[in-house]
Amino acid sequence: MIPGNRTLMVPTILKGVAGTICIFAVLTVISYQNDQPVDGKLTIGFPWEFYSSGTGYNVESDEYASFENFEPLKLIGNILFAVVMYMLLRLLLRALFAKKRS
Repeated sequence: MIPGNRTLMVPTILKGVAGTICIFAVLTVISYQNDQPVDGKLTIGFPWEFYSSGTGYNVESDEYASFENFEPLKLIGNILFAVVMYMLLRLLLRALFAKKRS
């Protein structure tokens, strides 16, 4: 037999995970910059840029060069930022709706 308060934790945790994923997705879509026709660089990540790639002309070697950079620690930092944003947004909405009910 599972106590009642433990069964209520699962939907709460799932809501938190879903909310964090949504906030992370929105922040990632907003931060997406594809300037490859201009300067040859693609960047993704807010507040920290965790992925970048691009191409460009190297004058010294007289050839085109490309790069691709992925930083998993910055990705984890962005996910943690999304968790904090979700918790702050949830507290703000809870306080806002509590005032309307009173």
